[in-house]
Amino acid sequence: MRAYWVLPLIAALPCLGGSPVFQPTDTPVPEGRVVEPTTGVKYWIYVPSTYSGERNWPLAVALHGTIPWDTYTARILEWKALAEDKGFIVVCPRLTSSQGIFPIFSRRGWYEDLDADERVILSVVDDVRGRYRIDPDPNAVLLNGFSAGGFAMYHTGLRNPSRFGMLVAASCNGDVRMMEETIPLTDAARRMPIQIFWGKDEGALVKQGYETFEYLRNHGFKKAKMQEVPGGHLRRPELAYRLWLKVLPARYAVQAGT
Repeated sequence: MRAYWVLPLIAALPCLGGSPVFQPTDTPVPEGRVVEPTTGVKYWIYVPSTYSGERNWPLAVALHGTIPWDTYTARILEWKALAEDKGFIVVCPRLTSSQGIFPIFSRRGWYEDLDADERVILSVVDDVRGRYRIDPDPNAVLLNGFSAGGFAMYHTGLRNPSRFGMLVAASCNGDVRMMEETIPLTDAARRMPIQIFWGKDEGALVKQGYETFEYLRNHGFKKAKMQEVPGGHLRRPELAYRLWLKVLPARYAVQAGT
């Protein structure tokens, strides 16, 4: 695993703190771990106990932060009860580019890992579409990043705006140089809703979140919005879901009783 970027290590550690799972993890059915056949990469999936192939379902893709402080396993545990309650499928792929506290030794190598994670994320979405009845409307597909998972979220989401209805950056790292060098700023990307939020006690991540927001707004992303919330470095899936409701087809909110 390569070492990368972004926060000075001493400043980062108080924010990371192991990122404990605060949401309930008891669900009527267990999460499952799947090997995506094209890339061979593992991902976790939670399919609600009420799933039926007789109708379409929304899909949330949740990207993990820096290992070992965050993992794709922690992500599925944090999201699965919400997915059960609100009636959507959630997947959490294992990434290689999510490193947010160590120096970058090779930007070229990091960009290669971001490209590999892009292939993984898109392949996982395709694999899930082949297994379950996922709504073809892109607005029914959320791409959410947490912490260093924000790198892959921006890289994949903005390069593939037809595949996702919204990007929600939860306390995410950001890197303007990466965005300048790897992401074409297309009109389709500029039309994508992007919600960025962070905890007011997160230190250096607040600066990165604001710099990312400024970059997007200065380059025509009129639907990019930011929000500061109380507390520290937490995943906050409930807030991500509430933000997703802004674009999620209304019938799903009604079905979920939201």
